[in-house]
This record gives sequence, C-alpha cells and structure tokens, in this order.
Amino acid sequence: MKKALLLTDGSVDMALSFNRWLETQSEPIDLTVVYAFDLNKRADQPLKASLFREAKQTANEQLTRWVSFLSKTALGEFRTEILLGEPELVLTIHLLLRRYDYLLIDLNQNDALSTYRACQRQINTQLRCLSLRQNPDCLVEQTQEVSYAFAG
Repeated sequence: MKKALLLTDGSVDMALSFNRWLETQSEPIDLTVVYAFDLNKRADQPLKASLFREAKQTANEQLTRWVSFLSKTALGEFRTEILLGEPELVLTIHLLLRRYDYLLIDLNQNDALSTYRACQRQINTQLRCLSLRQNPDCLVEQTQEVSYAFAG
C-alpha cells in the first residue's frame, strides 16, 4: 500500500480538497497527517512547560476538529502527528527521515512546494496536488509517471 504525507494548515478548504482527491484514487493509501504548531508567546515571555502544554492542547483540538472533516473510507492506515515548529521545518524533517510515496499538497501551499523542491534530490517521494485545478508543478511529475507506465 502506498504511503502519503499531508502537512495540513487546519483549513476546511484543505480537508475538502483532500476528500475530492481521495475520491479519484483507485487504491487505498496509508496517510500520515502532520500539523505544525507554534508557541504563541511574546518575545519577552519566558519559555515554560505550561506554555508548551497549552499550545499543544490547542493544536490537538484544532487537528481533531480538522480530521472530523476527512473522509476515511478509502484509507488504509491513518495517523496524525502534532509537531512544534515552522511548517517548512516539520515538512523537511518528515521528508528526509521517513519514507513516503507521495507528498500531498494544495495549490496555496507554496512554502511546502519550495520545501519539497529543496529535498527532492535526496528523496523518492512524488508530489501529488489535491486541487482539481491545473498546476504545472504537479503535472510534470504525473506526466512522467504515466509515460513510465506505458513504457513498460
């Protein structure tokens, strides 16, 4: 079964885009959803464990609410992770340390696309766009995959 990574921003639009994309898939996938969160602290505020716990609890609640919008009918294994850090750093860590067949992105995730491009030579993960609209960055890889399928 193919493994996919989705870095979510917690938006309803992304959940709906994922659901539409999932409907077009012929095989189930194992999905890891990662939600990056940051500490909402002032520069003069000391870093305390209670601040971290509050931020993680809030992120957990937001992710749980977001996951409730997902269709899970065509999914194999499903897991979620909440990580402290900038989304680009969290995505880089996942792409370099874990093996995924696909990275799922939405068209408005320009930073995720840039991060993927920066890691691309070191990984075997393919890019898949959730949007139904045309995106040249995603079409290049999908075209290559189709041509390989016909070549063999």
